Amino acid sequence: MTTALLVSRIFPINDQVTHTGAMHRLGTQVEALARVVDRIDCLFLTPVKVDIGPEHVRAHEVRLQRRWTAKLSLTMAQVRSVPATTRWQLYGPGILDFYSQQTLPAHACSSDIISGAPFEAVRNALRAGPDLICAHRLGVMGLLMKLSRDIGRTPVFFDLDDIEHVSLWRRLLRDPDWPMERVQLLHIPSLLLAEIQALRRAHLTFVCSEQDRRYLRRLAGSTRVEVVMNSMHFPQRVREGATEPVVLFVGFLGYPPNASAAEVLVRDIWPKVRRRVPNARLIIAGMRPELVRSYPPTDPSVTFTGFVEDLAELYAQARVVCCPILRGAGTRLKIIEAAAHARAIVSTTLGAEGLTFENGRDIILRDGVAALADECVHLLRDPAAAEQLGLAAREKARVTYERGAVVAQLERLFRAGLRPARASRPAGGSAAQKT
Repeated sequence: MTTALLVSRIFPINDQVTHTGAMHRLGTQVEALARVVDRIDCLFLTPVKVDIGPEHVRAHEVRLQRRWTAKLSLTMAQVRSVPATTRWQLYGPGILDFYSQQTLPAHACSSDIISGAPFEAVRNALRAGPDLICAHRLGVMGLLMKLSRDIGRTPVFFDLDDIEHVSLWRRLLRDPDWPMERVQLLHIPSLLLAEIQALRRAHLTFVCSEQDRRYLRRLAGSTRVEVVMNSMHFPQRVREGATEPVVLFVGFLGYPPNASAAEVLVRDIWPKVRRRVPNARLIIAGMRPELVRSYPPTDPSVTFTGFVEDLAELYAQARVVCCPILRGAGTRLKIIEAAAHARAIVSTTLGAEGLTFENGRDIILRDGVAALADECVHLLRDPAAAEQLGLAAREKARVTYERGAVVAQLERLFRAGLRPARASRPAGGSAAQKT
């Protein structure tokens, strides 16, 4: 029996979370793995607030099997964080040591997962002798680098997704939570070094754009970097055009770049649009709306829906999808999704970074509040232009971002990595015997 080990720090605690960009991307990899191996052993490193009792783990396992339509087993290990008590403990050690960077996002690596239950859980999973390993994001890859001897020759596929040092750099320069937070810029060299080491250790690293691949190849001198696009299932039919002047923003608002974009849209862009199109409406769809400062809205033309299971009806209502992203890295699933539904898209240049859409033909790219508002107004007033732009976006997206093609690509990559690894593995050998 062939098995794959998948390790992640981001746990889909419910079916709502599986709709986020990170989980959607992970689900694509699970779907491809299910075509290559007999069983997928999923190990999630979760916060202590997640109940990992046997009954809860089994319930989650059944739910994920149903959601991802894959034969998988589930193991969970809790990450117990030790909070810093001084500013030096918070910022100082991370300057020289990637594993001490406590201020990175929850999916990054830190000292809390390279010891204790998470470390032992991963080591035990490796002792089972998986034929292939998938590391979801840099934090998990950092932990696996600590266990290189246990991994031996087993191929490790590393989904970097966002380039962490680029994302951190942009956030600190453009939108720090407080001015002194910029001291974290001192963490970037050790974070960058960790990413380079991870690329060189992995059998293959996945990124989500050709732009990211070129950058990492120059940076790390590694050719083992593959573009695996974010993708969508394209609806067979879409409702062309929208009868009402509605602007839509979709995104998980627990992700800070999305929350910041929604805030800019409500606070800065929308008043300019509303003055010129008085009957226009704005819909903000996504979990955790309370994390947006403008929530609850005081303007009756603004609606926060919270989580929406089926977005097709919302996209059918929208004449324009606006994506005023000002920070972050990677590519935006929300833009691909809007294109799949043939909606006209207005975005910042950063919001559409790494995507193949052409400004003026498939998408409108503008930077600055006034310019974004102007384009939204133009498309709200001209339904025919909005419809034409949306149909062009759908045609462009279908070529590159259709989920079936991306799953097939991943299947080829996993099979190619699995064959030489199995050929070099002794009969009955375990991961420990491969060292």
